[in-house]
Amino acid sequence: MLYKIYENLFAVEDLPLAYLSLPELKALLLADVHLGFEEYMATRGVYLPRLQLKRVIEIVERGLSLANADTLIIVGDVKHLFDKLGRKESRDLSDFLTYVKKRFSRVVLVRGNHDNFVYSLSMRYGIEFYESFQAGSTLFIHGHKDFQLDGYNLIIIGHEHPSIVLKDPVTETVTKFPCFLKVPLQNSSTLVILPAAGAYQSGTAVSTSTQSFLSPIVKRLGILGEAMPYAIVETEGVYELPTLTTIERLLSAL
Repeated sequence: MLYKIYENLFAVEDLPLAYLSLPELKALLLADVHLGFEEYMATRGVYLPRLQLKRVIEIVERGLSLANADTLIIVGDVKHLFDKLGRKESRDLSDFLTYVKKRFSRVVLVRGNHDNFVYSLSMRYGIEFYESFQAGSTLFIHGHKDFQLDGYNLIIIGHEHPSIVLKDPVTETVTKFPCFLKVPLQNSSTLVILPAAGAYQSGTAVSTSTQSFLSPIVKRLGILGEAMPYAIVETEGVYELPTLTTIERLLSAL
């Protein structure tokens, strides 16, 4: 099932995956895969099950069964390590890029702040590599840098790993739901933040405070009180929630 977020942009089922349908482009969108995260954690003495590669392939495969897409756009941070291309990370990247090239006629990677040392590998597999990518009046950037946004109706970013955190006032149980976040901007365009696709990137709680965001674009232009989250509930789907201002008001009244 597809859940409408903005005009021709849809959330896909209960996945951290979006679908964009334009006359010139039918694309699945994902961000913040962070392949190699397990390798990074192992250097710090924390040994995690190797889930990142398996999970992202499962996400893409399910997405293809639900949406008619011939293009995949990765909106940054396909890998995790900053300072090198790790041995395990390199294998996972190679396996993932081999897989997506077989499943899509076109694969686009928008560079994120973690995507150092990816360019040569992307060229080897025929992956298009951009600092920013445009389709019609839609702009794709990772979101870690400021950017001139004039002339775009829709801006799609990653980077933030957005989630909604709800706390039961009786049991004090805390539940975190990854989400898409639709943010109106002061220049009258709309920004949509994609949830993280990585298995271990559980998300950062969003709020009306600019301090809860990393992107200079969100900090500079976002009208956060009117931002709307679309929460992903596993096995159920996507739920459109009220604005962040309304959510905070409701939670404070509990």
